[in-house]
Amino acid sequence: MAEQTDSSSDKQNASDTQKVADAGQAAAAPRPSQAPGRPTGRRRRPPAWAVSLAAHVAKLRQFVRVDLPDLLKNRRREISTVLISFAVHLLVGLLFATWMMPDVATDGVLRLLGVAEDPAEDVQAEDIPRIVQPDSMQDLRVDSTMKQMLSELDRGTQRMNLNSPRPEDLTLPVDDLQDLSEIPVIRGEFGGRSEAGRRAAVKKFGGSADSERAVNAGLTWLQKIQKQDGSWSFEEVGGAGQGGTLQATPMGATSLALLTFLGGGHTHEIKGEYQETVARGLNWLLSKAETTSSGLDLRGTAQGNSGLYVQGIATICLCEAAALTPKDRTLKRAATSAIRFVERSQDRLGGGWRYTPNQPGDTSVTGWQIMALQSAKANRISVAADTMQDARAFLRSVSVENGARYAYMPRGGPTETMTAVGLLCQMYMGWRRDRPELQAGVQHLANVGPSRENMYYNYYATQVLHHWGGELWEQWNLKMREQLVTTQVRNGPGAGSWDVTDPHGNGGGRIYQTALSVLTLEVYYRHLPMYRRLDEATEKASTASKQ
Repeated sequence: MAEQTDSSSDKQNASDTQKVADAGQAAAAPRPSQAPGRPTGRRRRPPAWAVSLAAHVAKLRQFVRVDLPDLLKNRRREISTVLISFAVHLLVGLLFATWMMPDVATDGVLRLLGVAEDPAEDVQAEDIPRIVQPDSMQDLRVDSTMKQMLSELDRGTQRMNLNSPRPEDLTLPVDDLQDLSEIPVIRGEFGGRSEAGRRAAVKKFGGSADSERAVNAGLTWLQKIQKQDGSWSFEEVGGAGQGGTLQATPMGATSLALLTFLGGGHTHEIKGEYQETVARGLNWLLSKAETTSSGLDLRGTAQGNSGLYVQGIATICLCEAAALTPKDRTLKRAATSAIRFVERSQDRLGGGWRYTPNQPGDTSVTGWQIMALQSAKANRISVAADTMQDARAFLRSVSVENGARYAYMPRGGPTETMTAVGLLCQMYMGWRRDRPELQAGVQHLANVGPSRENMYYNYYATQVLHHWGGELWEQWNLKMREQLVTTQVRNGPGAGSWDVTDPHGNGGGRIYQTALSVLTLEVYYRHLPMYRRLDEATEKASTASKQ
């Protein structure tokens, strides 16, 4: 019985052993793949870099979900202190930078903070000393002209061209003004060219109905001889005669003619009888300008020694047109590029300009370039500081009698014309009215008086006396105004023009003489006087507003 039991037990053990073996073989055998038709095989272990990455991800999750909140919670006081300190220091730094930086750079900070809008184009910070002019009528510390003007009280009405003005038409009713806030103002050097500003300036600074009629007659004559393409030519003056010999210098003729229209505030945007004339002239001027690596070259096919004369006059033209039409970005870009060409044409050794770029300078050509740079500054176009410093050095090199008089070239003798040019440049470059050499120079020009022939001298000297003001200006103006009004051609194809009398007028002819005459009669409003205020009534209003 025991043997039988042992035998059964052995069989059972053998059966169990066989099942275990079968199970081991089944476990060792590869499992069929779930995808039909694909060979089966052993599953691969993930690469080491994947395992490492998974470990780092797990640690990062642990840090973000557990460790970081605990850290912030434990160090919240220290972190708050650091953030508050950073904000306070940033605010103090911005305020300090706003105080130290120039206006244009300050605008950049305001734009960065979102307080001011981003301008349409990048205007560099003005890096030259500003002309001595007050920023507002309340600034009484500077003896200079105000930079604001009574504006168009009759705005919205059609602009008058003053073809036949009566004396009462030139009067701006300002007697009843009590406070400057009651009227709109135009800020800047060109404020006198608005319609109301023009009438007020004529009345205040010595113009008359006759002088304004002469201006409009001159503009009408220039309009009649404008060519179909919008340009002017020195040699083409209709049947009036006395055409200029610079027939291949249309850029110069066009720029000089356009300055007379811009001088009266006539632009391509203001409706009136001169709007199309100005528009066609500016379009032609821009179409003939040449873009170079040095900037916008406006010399065109300049003839003889007229190259940088033309560049200076054309640059003034573009700067004034851009200032009078601030929404025209094309003009602003062109004017800026033209200024760059003027800067790069300067003689860096002597500081002046002459006929070709980088040639040692003379006072006559330099005068036009300095006026171009001043027009740029009035239009908020930056001018390099070293350009102005070198120009001052040149003026010193041609000065005589400590700067009271000026020569054509360094170490030369003084002339009346170059004295007028030099003094006007020094005025625009910051000379104060109490400077002895300026006083002596102005007195010298007043003693000489207006020339019966030299219109180039008259053009510059009239501006000097206009800015100076006072009795010397009144005496000069009576003579100059009467001379121009009475010598203007009244009849025939040349009606509205002036016969050529200037000893240097052969090249520019009748257009040259007429343009300088018109610009001289526009002196009352073309540029506001630097050393006087427009009207005592406005100064009284300013004083009253302070009390």
